[in-house]
Formats: sequence, structure tokens, C-alpha cells
Amino acid sequence: MSRCDVAVATKNPRIRYLMVNLLKRLGVTFVLCRPDDNECKSAKVVATTDKESKRVAKEGLVLVKEGFNPDTTAIQIMLRLLDVPQPSQVVVGIDPGMQFGLAFVANGTTVYTKTVQSPFRAAENAHQWAALLQHNRQTEVLIRVGMGSRLYSALFLREIQSISNEFGVELVDERHTTRVGKSDQSSAVLIAARRGRPPTSDDLVLDVKNGYVRSLKQLFKRLTDGGRALSTAEAQAILLDEATVDGILNESDH
Repeated sequence: MSRCDVAVATKNPRIRYLMVNLLKRLGVTFVLCRPDDNECKSAKVVATTDKESKRVAKEGLVLVKEGFNPDTTAIQIMLRLLDVPQPSQVVVGIDPGMQFGLAFVANGTTVYTKTVQSPFRAAENAHQWAALLQHNRQTEVLIRVGMGSRLYSALFLREIQSISNEFGVELVDERHTTRVGKSDQSSAVLIAARRGRPPTSDDLVLDVKNGYVRSLKQLFKRLTDGGRALSTAEAQAILLDEATVDGILNESDH
């Protein structure tokens, strides 16, 4: 019997469908089977539900349920496939900009990467990823943020601090992390590998500059697919920390 990377051991059709899409995106080999099938024994990772897990004769399962988070599930799967299920260090690297590159790096191994556009979404993802292994006292968890863009690093810091202060955050010199032809995700991987310094209150302060206002207007246009323009007054309020990009977006939806 040939060994595949992942066995999806559940009868739940919705979970099967979502897992197939996720595993195809990850580019790993997989098989669909029942919890008590032999494929579970030969697969490196078994994804199943909590209820069905009792029928799987294997340790280190990835438990999934309907509506599971695809990113955190992918990270759990890849940690096992890359043989770092209990890393001593996890770093979430962030490359701030008009697009935010994110990278989950465990013991120096790149496990998962992603790109998002909103500062809030970047902070939300970073917190979710960092929280994955917080139960393991042996794992040091850090969030490292590139300083290449003062505007977007400050917006990210504001958002992550509004969510939680439970993880260490470092600001990293971003020079030589951006390479021609490489993605924001690649830069995030390089940022994760560099030591930085703790942010100060000054790192969250932004001057009301015309360039910042223009950049925020461009970001807002992208986030709304051109459906809503950000006013100069709204952009200035964001810079002065009197409003957030996500807050104004939510107001626009009502």
C-alpha cells in the first residue's frame, strides 16, 4: 500500500469537501476513508472529527469540525508533515504594506504563508496563528513585524494590541527582505528569521502626511473594489488613531 500524506477519515460530506479543497491547495497527497480503514495507519497525518477519532488507531490526529478554520487546520497538518509537531519556537512573520505577507515559521522551517490586505485581518490571522501552540509551555511564540513601511507597521501594531498583548512582538529591520520577483510572503519568511526590538508607544504614532492619506485612500479603494471612497477627513482620523480601517469598512456595510 502506497503511503499518502493525509487521510481524511470522516463520513461527514461537508468536512470531506472542505478538506479536499484545502489539501489540493496545499499540494499534498491524500485519501478519503473511514476512520477504521487501513489507510489511516499508513498515512502520515489523519484528519478526523472528535466523535470519529475514537475509531482511529493512530496518535497525533488533526481534529476538524464543520466550519473549521482552513489556515489553522493547514498549519496543524503541515507541522506534522514537516516533523515539527511540538516546536520549541514559533515565529509569525509580518511584512506590512498595501498587502500584508504572513508567514508561520516553526524551528526555522516555513510551515505556512498567506497574503491579506487589511491591517485588521493581518492582526487577526497573526493572533490566531500564534495562539495555536500557546498551550505548549515549551514553545516560545513571537510575532515579528517588518519596519519597511512606517504607516502599515503602525496600523498593524495598533490592531494586534487591540486584540491581545499575550504574545511577544518585535519590530524588525526590513532591509534586504524585499527582492525583485519575490512575494510579500517570501519577505515575511525573512522577517521571521530576524531578531528585532520591542515596539514603543512612538512606533504607533503617525503624522498626518499627504503620502499617508493617499496610500490609505488607495488601500480603501482596493478593499471595497472601488465601491467606496475614503475621505481625507476619514484618512486623517485613521492616522490620528481616532478611527480604524476596519471600523470605517464596517460602517460602510450598514
